[in-house]
Amino acid sequence: MRFRKNTETTISGPVFYDAKGKRWHRVMESLLIMTIVIAAATYWAAPQALAPLWKESLHQGNGFPRQLAHSSELKNIPILGTGDGEVLTRIVRVEKDGDTVNLIDPFTGNVLRTAQPGEDEEIGNSKYALDHFGQPADHQLMLTFDDGPSARYTPEILDVLAKEHVPATFFMVGANIAKNLDVFKRVIREGHMAGNHTLFHIDFDKHSDIRNREELIATDRIMRAGANYSSRLFRMPYGDPDKNALAMLQSQQLGYIHVDFDLDTKDWSYPPGADIPVPPLDGKGHVVLMHDGGGDRSSTAILLEKFIQEAKRQGYTFSTIAPLLPEGYVPTHGVAPTTADQTTLRTVQVFWVIPNKMLGWLFWFGVGSLSIMSVLYLTLALANNRRQHKRNWVKTLDHHMPHVSVVMAAYNEEKVIRKTLNTLRASNYPQSKLEVVVVNDGSKDGTQKVLDDYARKWPQLKVVHQPNAGKSFAINNGISHARPESKIIVTLDADTLFEPQTIRLLVRHFVKKSHRQDSKPVGAVAGHVKVGNRRNIITAWQSLEYISGICVTRLAEGAMGAIAIVPGACSAWSRRALEQIGGLSEDTLAEDADATLQLHQLGYSVLQENTAVAYTEAPESIRTLAKQRLRWTYGNVQVLWKHRSMLMRPKYGMLGMIALPYALLSLIVPLIFLPSTVIAAVIGLANGNWHSVVLFAVFVMTLHMVISIVAIVVARERAWHLLIVPIYRLIYEPLRAYLLYASLLRILRGTAAKWNKLERLNSAALQSRSKLPVAS
Repeated sequence: MRFRKNTETTISGPVFYDAKGKRWHRVMESLLIMTIVIAAATYWAAPQALAPLWKESLHQGNGFPRQLAHSSELKNIPILGTGDGEVLTRIVRVEKDGDTVNLIDPFTGNVLRTAQPGEDEEIGNSKYALDHFGQPADHQLMLTFDDGPSARYTPEILDVLAKEHVPATFFMVGANIAKNLDVFKRVIREGHMAGNHTLFHIDFDKHSDIRNREELIATDRIMRAGANYSSRLFRMPYGDPDKNALAMLQSQQLGYIHVDFDLDTKDWSYPPGADIPVPPLDGKGHVVLMHDGGGDRSSTAILLEKFIQEAKRQGYTFSTIAPLLPEGYVPTHGVAPTTADQTTLRTVQVFWVIPNKMLGWLFWFGVGSLSIMSVLYLTLALANNRRQHKRNWVKTLDHHMPHVSVVMAAYNEEKVIRKTLNTLRASNYPQSKLEVVVVNDGSKDGTQKVLDDYARKWPQLKVVHQPNAGKSFAINNGISHARPESKIIVTLDADTLFEPQTIRLLVRHFVKKSHRQDSKPVGAVAGHVKVGNRRNIITAWQSLEYISGICVTRLAEGAMGAIAIVPGACSAWSRRALEQIGGLSEDTLAEDADATLQLHQLGYSVLQENTAVAYTEAPESIRTLAKQRLRWTYGNVQVLWKHRSMLMRPKYGMLGMIALPYALLSLIVPLIFLPSTVIAAVIGLANGNWHSVVLFAVFVMTLHMVISIVAIVVARERAWHLLIVPIYRLIYEPLRAYLLYASLLRILRGTAAKWNKLERLNSAALQSRSKLPVAS
């Protein structure tokens, strides 16, 4: 008989096929429009966003500060005003006018001051000098905090400052401002002062001139957009302005003034939870360095409270940096942000803040979901495995066993088909109740001759020749040619080798009174497919994947009645059930998964039989593996889309409520978030924030090791598979990324996907020592 398509479950044409070919054109048109819009917006906004906010009048070329910093004129320049607590620093040009030595701003040409007696001798013939100025009054402390704002530690410090009624100055990292805008606004709202500590806390000597400039400009614009606040204060990361002429010159060129410190609490040097000693005070004024970000600063808040109380006891008062600043350098409130300011803030949030938050969210989502699902699946798998071992099977005599037809599609299988037939011929299933139907799907090699020769010497083999029409059509044709009394159809691939007992173990689930029957009729039984050519890293990797996937995932799904895929490479089907669904569908490249879900929809039970073992030939190179897995991934996406009505439907039990939604999430989450996650992880690693990445990798590997151990014990497999666990993700993650985006591209293109059969190497072998008869 020929199968008719079930009109309720079959759509016209393959899933995602775009017969008119318009989908890809619409996609490309949309991308082109988006590209033009983004390019136009960038062309309009970028020059404004990158433009300096405090443009001076002289020497504004990007390369001038570096050129000057590396010139002989700045080698061993004199340092003026040190030793008395001056904390504002600047590089000045020296011009002599008679007996007067003028110190001039190299970027404005303004005379800043004249050299004091004794300084002219120190200056000598130098053309430049580093000038320290701005000294706090005696018994005055100016508290400064670097590297924030932090969502955790800055509020703790603000609470102490509010409690003690003490103002402070915060030198903030621009990316942290964009991440913690509410904290930044609180700093400004409570009367504290803020300064620029670059966008990403960089070392100026290790980056380009353009990067260094934009670190300052972007942070300035983020302050304006975040709290209508404008500040020309700057403190270089890692400090030491006396030895960093480049940072000094580049900040001065942009109109900023550098604020140093003269009393370092060294809170940054203590481990978390340490009791940091209060620094001694000498009655003089000081600018004090502390930190509210860049690490665990829980001890800083404790130190701060003790320090303030001790300073007050000694008669100190507190102030921001404001009393030291020259005219025009006091930060300004109420600044109206420009479009360029808003654009800078949003850009940093989109490319830095959101990916980092997303990385954190995905970290905990991954940890939570993997933990829950792994514990659930491990528990169910072990319970199901124990139940299977305890099951008492009623021995069925050979003459009571049902008739079975083994159906196989063959296309260019000359190298492997004889070995496959040998294993079927060695089956311990009653030969009088067994037939093998092989459909030669228009092979172009010697497959037809091998089959015809074998059929002449083995009566159980029936060979059907047809023009090439695809695997699904060939299997359906084979079922149509199966003898009428065969109520059970066993399927396998042409490169798959059955153990002698496999057919009997699959079929026994259909025999009445073999075991306690489910209320549902059995529609299909999945066998245990193993890799039969474990001879390199790629096939060993697949071997572990097969073992863990079947001995944990599918066993657990079997316990829930939620098996989503019965592999065509080793399975048994109710012929009546297959006829009800119209045979294997040609709508998808995963015809076995498609048929499995259709059986669930019709109310059939789908079971797993772990002792029914078959060995398949796995791809032996990355290229062939990617080719095979693309077909699988794309086919499974087609199946999920085709049967999307089953998602979150209690009618389908755990299959609809857990297995299918989890399968969908495992596709959608990485598809959407993988690029931003990778970018965030790379940026985090580049900035030294490697802890979460490493922690998640160790967590995943540990969990995978536990799953693998359980799977190997259940499958009674060899322990060497555990050596693959540490490198498993190095293959899996890049492969998964390729498969997801290649599948998405296929969907968008809407072209008819081909089966892309892999070339056979005849490398699979039964891992048992069963002696197989060979057809002569």
